[in-house]
Amino acid sequence: MLKISRYINALILLLLGGYIGINLFFSFLEAPLLFSHFNHRLAGEIMNTIFPYYFALGWIIGIIIYTLIAIKSLKDKNLIKEIKGFLIGLIIFTIISMALHKTVLKLGQETNRQYYQFLDEGKKEEAKKVKSQFKVIHTVSTALNFSNLIIALYLFLYFYLYLERTSQKEKSI
Repeated sequence: MLKISRYINALILLLLGGYIGINLFFSFLEAPLLFSHFNHRLAGEIMNTIFPYYFALGWIIGIIIYTLIAIKSLKDKNLIKEIKGFLIGLIIFTIISMALHKTVLKLGQETNRQYYQFLDEGKKEEAKKVKSQFKVIHTVSTALNFSNLIIALYLFLYFYLYLERTSQKEKSI
């Protein structure tokens, strides 16, 4: 079981590290490059294609990590008590990811669709109002996405340091 536990630990760190890398890539490389090299409508359509998968990835990773922790806790009955801070962070991370995927993204997509529909129909005043609504939704989305990046960093460091502490305890025994 010790060998399986090591694989689970590595997988948890890999999932969190992968999420952090993907978040950084989309937030600081892909999105800015798309919007600086393509017109906003095309860049938005590309982002609307990619973001559902990106936002779903967060809560899927959260559920996978919960499952892995549950497997580890079958052997280590004190695990849940020892990583309470990690589990609370993981709950928040998973809920934010679900909110981004199931609510905020859909609001943004619908508002964006309305904006371009109004522009295509020549209704500039209506489009302007919808654009201001989109800016609010985008600000909320960006804040939640950045929060999840910070939480994922916290989770990675928390779990890594937990593994270091338990490794040192095992060596001293």
